Amino acid sequence: MNNSVKLNGLYTEPGQLPGFELARSRIIEGFPDPCRAVDLPVASAIGRILAMPVRAGFAVPSADVAEVDGIAVASRDTTGATAHRPVVIEAGTRVDTGRALPPGTDAVIPIEHCLDGGTRLVLEAPVIPGDGVRRAGTELEAGAVLLTCGHRLRPLDVGPLVAAGVTRVQVRTVRVGVVPTGGELVPPGTVPGPGESVASNPVAIGALLSPQGAETVAHAVVPDDPAMVRAAILALCPEVDLVVVCGGSGRGSRDVAFGVVRSLGEIVLDGVAARPGRAFLVVRAGRTPVVALPGRAQPVGLLTEYFLRPLIESWGLPGVPLHRARARLGVAIESHPRFTEMVPLSVAVVGDRTVGIQQPRGRRGTQSQFRANARLLVPEGVAGHDAGDEVEVELLDDPSGPGETVLVVGAVDGLEIASTGYRVAMVPCRDRPELAALLDRADCHLAVTTEPPGGPGPSWPLRREGACDLWFAAPAGLADDPKVLALLTALGITR
Repeated sequence: MNNSVKLNGLYTEPGQLPGFELARSRIIEGFPDPCRAVDLPVASAIGRILAMPVRAGFAVPSADVAEVDGIAVASRDTTGATAHRPVVIEAGTRVDTGRALPPGTDAVIPIEHCLDGGTRLVLEAPVIPGDGVRRAGTELEAGAVLLTCGHRLRPLDVGPLVAAGVTRVQVRTVRVGVVPTGGELVPPGTVPGPGESVASNPVAIGALLSPQGAETVAHAVVPDDPAMVRAAILALCPEVDLVVVCGGSGRGSRDVAFGVVRSLGEIVLDGVAARPGRAFLVVRAGRTPVVALPGRAQPVGLLTEYFLRPLIESWGLPGVPLHRARARLGVAIESHPRFTEMVPLSVAVVGDRTVGIQQPRGRRGTQSQFRANARLLVPEGVAGHDAGDEVEVELLDDPSGPGETVLVVGAVDGLEIASTGYRVAMVPCRDRPELAALLDRADCHLAVTTEPPGGPGPSWPLRREGACDLWFAAPAGLADDPKVLALLTALGITR
């Protein structure tokens, strides 16, 4: 394909498309913070960013209280007490720690100073007002700032806030309107007919943005009618801070969404050097950013994570950062040097090192979204990586994920494995030399083949009723690896 050819006259030449950083900066600089907040119960606001300082609802303690278990006294009644002329209190008023002082008293004598375990006191020195007392507001004054604006509310904040009289807080939020377009779309929960697909993008975008505190408003599916698409967008604009239109790429005969969005106002961004996700349009409609995304799930996920999330973060709603790790690539990765490419990987600790193997991309990679637990961004100007290269990857699980993963490669399609106690990451691969290389380098736990694998490592046959036989081979030296043993046990293979 000639990459310098414009498609339908709607896209800039790939060599001129802005890269990730330039595209992000254009979007962030083009749209200021809408400063939206929402009032929530404290317990429902965990993980959210405070939009206002949180102040104590009342003083703590709210009145003078006993600091010790003892006898409450009026200090004026002890004036002049000395060793030669002690003051005797025959029957003082007992008060427990944390209890309000009885009227007319202003000090507490510890209970151990009482005679015979009762409430009789003999004082050889005057009592100072406030002795044994916690004054009202000494822990917190009414209206004191407890948490500042921008604080992410933690579970451990909730109890002290409620104790200080705070039951609701103002937190930052963003409202995102999503317009799915396409006459072929059916609602989630519907079995699609021939030529149809499920309108999953509003749900997917909401799931990706909700950890930042964004609220997603999903419009009903809009047919490929320019007037109807335009009306849906304009109806949402006054109600939300960001409109996302999903569907098409501007190249199909029925793709109207990109053309409608382009007509709404000033174009901030028209395309980005990303694969998947080159078709990406950002327009300023009044003050509202309107974004057109393709209809396919993979580019929608990539563009939402790498461009919409940073925009929302610039509005004061930071997301949860991804964990990163170093991994050795088990197979070579090809990449177009004019684009930043997102490559899905399955990553596991194999032996004493972390290994990552590429999952299929594009339309062959539907299952990759489920099988991948990491991803690699190959930046512009890099034509790919060789097998054995050390790279930095973004983990899609927690940091312990690779250590809890079993890496299985080969003829894995249709293979079902019972619970092993580990996460099983399966990577399809039918290239015999590549499988042999993975086994030779110990870059996987097990390889699955449809014929005896050969090679120096051990192998075991698996005969399934109604299906062709499979063979499982382990790299030399990994036959006794706990992950390999657990997987063989789950498969019912006896060594």
